[in-house]
Amino acid sequence: MGGVIAKKAQAAEYGSVRQKTRYMRHSLKYRMAIAAAAVVTLVFAARAGFSQIYAYGRLNELVRSQQDTLVKLVADQLDEKLESRAIVLRRLARTLAPVLDTPPAQLRQLAADTVDMPEHFNAVFMAWPDGSLAFSTAVPTGVKMTIGDRDYFKEILHGSPFAVSDLLQGKHTNAPGVILAVPLKGPHGELRAVVGGVLNLSADNFLRELAHSHIGLTGFYCLVSAGPNPRYAMHPDSSKVLTPARAYGESCGADQPASRWESLAPQQPVVARHLLASNGWEVVSVLPAKEAYAPMVEVRQRAILVGMLSLIFAAALMWSTIRFLLAPLEHLHRTVRQLGTRPAAVADLPANRDDEIGELASAFSEVMQQLSEREAALKAANDSAAASEKRFVAIANHVPEFVAFIDASERFAFVNQAYARHYGLPADQITGLSVRELWGTPEYVANKPYLDQACAGDVVTFTRETADGAAWEVTYQPAWNDTQDVVTGLHMFARNVTDERKKLRTLEAQTLTDHLTGLLNRKGFDRRLQEIMARADAAGQRAALLLVDLDDFKSVNDSYGHPVGDRLLTAFAERLRTCVRSADAVARIGGDEFAIILDQVTTPNMVERIGHAVVHAALRPFTIDGNTLVATASVGSAIHRPDQGTSVSELFMRADMALYDAKRHGKACYSATGPNKTTEIAPLG
Repeated sequence: MGGVIAKKAQAAEYGSVRQKTRYMRHSLKYRMAIAAAAVVTLVFAARAGFSQIYAYGRLNELVRSQQDTLVKLVADQLDEKLESRAIVLRRLARTLAPVLDTPPAQLRQLAADTVDMPEHFNAVFMAWPDGSLAFSTAVPTGVKMTIGDRDYFKEILHGSPFAVSDLLQGKHTNAPGVILAVPLKGPHGELRAVVGGVLNLSADNFLRELAHSHIGLTGFYCLVSAGPNPRYAMHPDSSKVLTPARAYGESCGADQPASRWESLAPQQPVVARHLLASNGWEVVSVLPAKEAYAPMVEVRQRAILVGMLSLIFAAALMWSTIRFLLAPLEHLHRTVRQLGTRPAAVADLPANRDDEIGELASAFSEVMQQLSEREAALKAANDSAAASEKRFVAIANHVPEFVAFIDASERFAFVNQAYARHYGLPADQITGLSVRELWGTPEYVANKPYLDQACAGDVVTFTRETADGAAWEVTYQPAWNDTQDVVTGLHMFARNVTDERKKLRTLEAQTLTDHLTGLLNRKGFDRRLQEIMARADAAGQRAALLLVDLDDFKSVNDSYGHPVGDRLLTAFAERLRTCVRSADAVARIGGDEFAIILDQVTTPNMVERIGHAVVHAALRPFTIDGNTLVATASVGSAIHRPDQGTSVSELFMRADMALYDAKRHGKACYSATGPNKTTEIAPLG
């Protein structure tokens, strides 16, 4: 009886010792793991903090230096463009100097013929030394005005060779503008007149180009006027144009308060400023902090990666220590590793040990027995799956289209040979890359909305044109999990449709273009007129239609033959193009009948000016096959206002009535119909 009790006591003692051993083993493992993690974390935090402060300082200096250089270059370019317009004004002054005694209307016409408008100026004018306005292309003839109190006029009177006004606001359009002025002097140096030009800064000119320019992806420019009341002359937010700005330290409204952790999470944008030498205005460039310090964020990510690698190293060191402390597990580990190449090694498992290792070895032996029974079935299934995968890869690699698959983290899991050849990399090198890494940031940003839509579960198909002019039809198809509730990746297909689009554009151009003159034909004219009228109604703007007819064109065909008549039509079409703006449309709608569609008509004077320009363009002699031909043209116009509800046919009928009146009043003249169907005849001269 005592022996039984002693054995029970020994067993209990052995169990207690074994439990304590297990507790000590686990406790030591966890303590060592926590110590290693704490040391590596402290080292990583110290290195990361120092790296962030250093990277912030150096990157800030570099970006500011680049911004200063860039904004100075932009300011120099603006000064050069203002000086080029001053040269245009001086050339106009030299042209007007010999003919100052001619009537104002002729001076105005000479100025309009000399200066390209609106390429160089939106309007030009000339004023006498007493400040009275001699003429202005923006003011109807006969209207009396004086500019004697204007600052730029006074500067010229005081001997300045070139003057630039302060920032002005249009009386009718409320658009920002500026006036350039130069003196017109006599042979003895006396001031005979002041010649000036008006620039509408909201129109298509060099400031519009600057307003649409970007610094990087998100940066922008603004322009601040000089003087006691500085204002924004240009701003990416059009609502801020002409609003007050700061004379010093202007940041285009992008100011951000400094953060206590500015070096770790920058908030303040990088701002550079430079004054224009011509008028003292200030060019300001702003680069948001998010883009300016993007390299620093990348450094931070790399620092995190280094920290993770350090933690992994510490874990490996800790694991080696645990293996040393837990030496009995080595035998089990070696035996298990041999099972992959020598299945008979299962007999060497220490399953007879009376401890945790024995229990683990016994359970593992049972698992191995079950796995061996299932191995044959798994091998057959794997062989079938491998064969299917090979067939899929073979098919995908022999099609010319691009085929790829990306996983949920936007990394390539498969690309076919056509896709790999396009990027000049082997397919196995592309696998594992992220979409942004392979495509580049600009292409990735452009495709991100489509990727997000496909990741949301929609099949997306769109056409995208690359910088080299190629067009691709791209399809993103989501791949679902077995339960069809989570998108696990995207199938990507792309095919080159450049030739198809070129053929469609060619066919469309052929159907809309007149074969003789290269202008729009009647079908193209009808389409363009409907588009411009619809756009004008939507924007609350005006459009205009001018019908042009060559007078007595039949006599040219009868006298010189149809080939000469065709060449006359072609030459006249070229002159029509020079009479209109680049955004306007010119069409041949009949044998000797032409039409002009004007978009964004600001005033009736603009329509009248173009109508007279067409009449005068036809009067200049044509030299064709040694024959000098003088043709005349009659022009009728009608203006479409968005509040009238005029249809296309009604507008055409009104313009046709005006053309009929022009011919009835002697041809070679211009006629316009107003909203009340009244007709105003503007005869030649």
